[in-house]
Amino acid sequence: MTEIGFGIFCTNAERTLSTNHTFRLKSLSFDRVFESLSANLRDLFELLELCRREKIEVFRLGSNFIPYASHKDFKEEWFLKIEPFLIETGKTIRENFNIRITMHPGQFVILNSPKLEVIDNSLRELRYHFWVLDKLGIGDDGIVIIHMGGIYSEKERAIERFVNTVEKNSWLKKRLAVENDERLFTAKDTLYVAKNLKIPFVFDYFHHVLNPSIFDFNDIYETWRGKGTPKFHLSSQGDGKYGLHGEYVKLDDFYALMELIEVAGLKKVHIMLEAKQKEKAINRLRSMIWRHNQINL
Repeated sequence: MTEIGFGIFCTNAERTLSTNHTFRLKSLSFDRVFESLSANLRDLFELLELCRREKIEVFRLGSNFIPYASHKDFKEEWFLKIEPFLIETGKTIRENFNIRITMHPGQFVILNSPKLEVIDNSLRELRYHFWVLDKLGIGDDGIVIIHMGGIYSEKERAIERFVNTVEKNSWLKKRLAVENDERLFTAKDTLYVAKNLKIPFVFDYFHHVLNPSIFDFNDIYETWRGKGTPKFHLSSQGDGKYGLHGEYVKLDDFYALMELIEVAGLKKVHIMLEAKQKEKAINRLRSMIWRHNQINL
């Protein structure tokens, strides 16, 4: 039987707490940055308390935790002013919470773009994410998850560019993880890259349903050696456009993912529920699992 730890991302269900407090770029100043960071730090502790109370084992920190930290107008001395607050926050997290912290920048992070400027901007964004986790003292299981990027009419060359970018910037291998997407790069494509680069592969079941491929699920575990508990993403189709995450997760989707995990013999996994109702979605899913098990006793 596989042990499961669930995760939520960035906010609570009611959106009353958030690690993405920000402001408009035209107002960029250290005072505005610190004001938003302070709000994010305050809400982070409340969200971690929520996770502890609800027995949630993973929390994904918002990418706007330090607003505009990767922007060219963000001054280097601001990082020095912020650093002590992150170090102290990390100490408090380690002493009071046994919760895994990860990050997942937006899809504008593209490491296989034919444009060097796009790659440079993406690397700057990733350096910021890595810096936050480093200063918080998060271990190597504090991964930073990205998608593979674009195809640009030639998937093989796009994959090659991605691999080359990571190889040229070997610091990325400390935390970088890759995830399959719903349109371009299948799980098979993404797993190939993860194995090649020896970085973790975060399998997204919903994206796999929308963009299927055939691969050996046992290979996923190999990409996680030394990087902590294997992490998966789970969501269900919402009302509306193709690929939209639903408010909750369907029980059938959960069991379909668990069938794959258990066939691979994984002892412990983390499942990030990318459902809009966050902790409420986890509680509803747990109730459905309990009822299902009672009926099938």
